Amino acid sequence: MDTKNPKSFMAAKLTARAAETSNMKNAQVFNIGYTPNEILIRTELERVTDDLADYVNLGLPRHIIIYGSKGSGKTLSALIMAKALRDTKAVPYFYINVRENPTSTKIYRNITRLFGKGHEVEEVRSKCDSLLSGKSLVVLDEIDFLQDYDVLYHITRHTKANLILLTQKVYWYKNMNDESVKSSLQPDHIVFHEYSTEEIREILKMRAKEGLNEFDKESLGLLSALLVRDYRSDARIGIKALEILGRNNKWDEDSAITALKQAYVEVEGETLKNLGDRDLLILAALIKNQDTNKAYSEVSASNHLLLRGVSKSTFFQSVNYLQNLGLVTLIKKKIGRYYTMESQILLSDASIVSGELRKRV
Repeated sequence: MDTKNPKSFMAAKLTARAAETSNMKNAQVFNIGYTPNEILIRTELERVTDDLADYVNLGLPRHIIIYGSKGSGKTLSALIMAKALRDTKAVPYFYINVRENPTSTKIYRNITRLFGKGHEVEEVRSKCDSLLSGKSLVVLDEIDFLQDYDVLYHITRHTKANLILLTQKVYWYKNMNDESVKSSLQPDHIVFHEYSTEEIREILKMRAKEGLNEFDKESLGLLSALLVRDYRSDARIGIKALEILGRNNKWDEDSAITALKQAYVEVEGETLKNLGDRDLLILAALIKNQDTNKAYSEVSASNHLLLRGVSKSTFFQSVNYLQNLGLVTLIKKKIGRYYTMESQILLSDASIVSGELRKRV
């Protein structure tokens, strides 16, 4: 067995890795939450900025709901425009991820930063009203995870803030069962369509210029085409694949295909890692049987401790949660004289589910 002084071993490793990653100019550029110096001004963003400009100039809130699939640029676009208004017009903004804060009370506490138990809800809401008494933006990401509508009603009725709501669910607002909230909100509905090959190539080129010392423009075109064809134009996967290619500084077709596969596992695999065991098992059942009734029959008959005798309501709660995560979508389908709900799997490579299960079992 080889033995070495740990300091000299680490020093040698640092030197070797520095040489291997010398093409990286700024690795932070490839982080999911990174805000780039430049962004692609897509057509849909023109409508968003028109609404925000009218709000700032006229003082009348123009609430916005932005719909779009994963990796379509919803969050990045909203945050960059919010930061631009903060920096140029001193309009403050508040960003909250609703999946992590699914109740109105948690959202109020995030806006006010009053988290202690000593602060009653009325005190927190009053502080929120004070913070939002002038022009301000409240960005609520993954709004479809919201468990109650009090915060939407309260902000639209008692503050001057402009709401920007982000969701993957195109029917979220339509399915809202509170007409008073709809009456107060009256949003502008803006759909961010999946990126085209040209748009993806432009995004990757901007990231490559900012983050790499060298890159191949033709390979960016190939990477973009493969991303649109096989990975639903998910920019997150494209940016992660670009990082992998940039680190290795290899730009041939095989390298691009391999980088995309690895990037996909890293990006989507993170979602699966955070799933509970039961939800993961139900997702695997839906992959096997897209008819939800058949999937439920298999799940309820399973000998697995987490699935044995699971109720239908619990099963569909899990299915709805998987749908909120963008892993599946439910489609109403007629079979003979009856209707059933069929699950459409939104994973580009469903084999990563069985791979995650193997790690756990």
